Amino acid sequence: MASDLSRPAGAPTGRPLLSLVAAVAENRVIGRDNDLPWRLPADLAHFKQLTLDKSIVMGRRTWESLPGVLPRRRHIVLSRDPGFAPEGCDVVSSLDAAIALAEGESDLMVVGGAALYAEAMPRADALLLTLVHTRAQGDVFFPDWDPHDWREVGRVERSADERNAFAMTFIEWQRVSSPAATLLG
Repeated sequence: MASDLSRPAGAPTGRPLLSLVAAVAENRVIGRDNDLPWRLPADLAHFKQLTLDKSIVMGRRTWESLPGVLPRRRHIVLSRDPGFAPEGCDVVSSLDAAIALAEGESDLMVVGGAALYAEAMPRADALLLTLVHTRAQGDVFFPDWDPHDWREVGRVERSADERNAFAMTFIEWQRVSSPAATLLG
């Protein structure tokens, strides 16, 4: 499922669409020991398809879990450490600064970790989630969210196979009302 998000009715027009991209176990686990709790090539390919040629924003620990700069993506890393300056990344101290940095772009993809997902959730326009059909052991969890605030707009089922130990479902949700209206109302 390639996401081609349209701007939800009532969404603010001066900023990029804010999407949360995550692979989430049935028990909301998203990480273990600063790594993914699984190796799923199909999910990694899906992540690449969703984020290619877009800006991705992440926390410092998520950045440190990556093998390096991911090709054809602008990396924005949140850190409170003024000395933190990884090569190939823009470093900012807040989600607001990341959104401002991406102004004029069509999309800003939040790719982790848990604290950034929780901070971005009230402002997100879309959730692009891979539901991994397992109850994983982990120490990092995707935040709770109210499904009544969201409308499912896409779903693709994928079976487990010799390269992917777990079945997964790629699901796209769009916010029912704009984040600005939610924050104001």
